[in-house]
Amino acid sequence: MRAFQVVEFASPIVPRDIPDPQPRASDVLVEVASCGLCHTDVHLQQGYISLGGDRKLPVSMTGLHTPATLGHEIFGHIMAFGPSSGLTAADVGRPVIVYPWIGCGHCAACLADRDNECPMPQSLGWQRPGGHGERVLVRDAKFLIDAEGLNSDAGIYACCGLTGYAALNKIVRRDGPIGIIGVGGVGLMALSIAKAMSLGPIVAMDIDAAKLMLARQSYGAELSFDTRSGNVGEQIQQATGGLIGVVDFVGAQQTVDLAVSVLRTGGTYVNVGLFGGALQTPLAILAQRQLVLRGSYVGTPAELRELVALARGGRLRAIPIQNEPMDSINEGLTRLRAGKVTGRIVHTHRQVTATQG
Repeated sequence: MRAFQVVEFASPIVPRDIPDPQPRASDVLVEVASCGLCHTDVHLQQGYISLGGDRKLPVSMTGLHTPATLGHEIFGHIMAFGPSSGLTAADVGRPVIVYPWIGCGHCAACLADRDNECPMPQSLGWQRPGGHGERVLVRDAKFLIDAEGLNSDAGIYACCGLTGYAALNKIVRRDGPIGIIGVGGVGLMALSIAKAMSLGPIVAMDIDAAKLMLARQSYGAELSFDTRSGNVGEQIQQATGGLIGVVDFVGAQQTVDLAVSVLRTGGTYVNVGLFGGALQTPLAILAQRQLVLRGSYVGTPAELRELVALARGGRLRAIPIQNEPMDSINEGLTRLRAGKVTGRIVHTHRQVTATQG
């Protein structure tokens, strides 16, 4: 099969011919039709995650080694399976969304179906080959979400959607305005989900005027603010009286400082972004304002199933999708790195034919 791989960090991804994976035991082989492009792929391709300042976490320390096949927003069809998978010939060809945040399978988190909390992750597109290959091996059928009736862009629910849904779920209170910092692909999806969950009013924050206009005019954000403004915190406080929750999809120093400054007493800050910010809040202030500070990393398999059910109910407004061939992945990464993508890029593989194994 053909796989687009990181052969050397910070260098272009290379198409390579590699052997087809073979399913054993409970494995399921999925033929990948499409795979969304995530900003995490940018970090992994460059070889490190910023920890703020000059500090960097090499991705090799997280279990990613070259050659690596990235891609975790996978939509495909069941192609083959191992003898203990619980599947039958009738399942071959069935469309699925792949839950990629697979854990070790043995720790307390995994046994409680909270694979995204596993300390020894085996995530597809990270520690294990992902959807930038034409076929992907999934350890267990329980990580496959039925996608009958959904289009091939639905793989974005596995990260772009799940990340927003799980982060919103972590906001403790629901009795006031909620802020979303960064209304790119994930933030725009979170806005769509927030509206489907009847949360709000929603305050959108970004540095891109076009994205803010889209959030307000097409996705229902009641208010929007350009975070480059010198007194944006004061503007938000004046307009809302403070926010009960902020989800930060950027995670830079400026965004965390802004988020904490506009929270009401008892408010919740949820960080998702990986842009290298550092949280510095006096403990006396933390106690006095009774703030809740949370990190959020994708979500659980159950949350993905809940999100897909929400999508099936027709309650989610689709975000803009740019469908492009997998051959253009390097160009897509360049645009994503430069912040020139509204919504999501979804790369499609060349036509392949599923067969039973």
